[in-house]
Amino acid sequence: MAGELGFDTGPYVTLAVFCDQAIEDKDGVLTIIRIVDQVTLTASGDGAPDDLPPGAAINTTLVIGLKAGQARGRQTVQVAFRHPDGTLHPGPDIPVHFSGGEHQGTNVILKAGVALSDAGIYWAEVSVNKRLVTRTPLEIRYEVNPLGTQVGR
Repeated sequence: MAGELGFDTGPYVTLAVFCDQAIEDKDGVLTIIRIVDQVTLTASGDGAPDDLPPGAAINTTLVIGLKAGQARGRQTVQVAFRHPDGTLHPGPDIPVHFSGGEHQGTNVILKAGVALSDAGIYWAEVSVNKRLVTRTPLEIRYEVNPLGTQVGR
């Protein structure tokens, strides 16, 4: 369709990462602290469940950097989480605005609580105006330590 934004017109993804924290100063300079692509959850003791218990969740930050390309004005970024079993869990719609040159852009910092269904790879699927622009993985590992000794993250 003529005029429709796409892979060859933008907006373009410059980054999509999970991290512990992201700070964007008043000048738009972004600092990303501790990029992660896997998290290990542990349980300890004799009564620890063999599988990740129902209701488990993690808090994380997803940072998405976009450059305008030919995109102008208000656009909508959608984030959905695909679980290891293939189910898709829609996240928020985030309004962004592109103005200026094609090299200018915006950063989306999304603090997310992700409800976990199982250990495995969770994909954050990022769309702009309902068009998939990238996917980024976060592996959730689950370990049982029956002796009760501490295991690192």
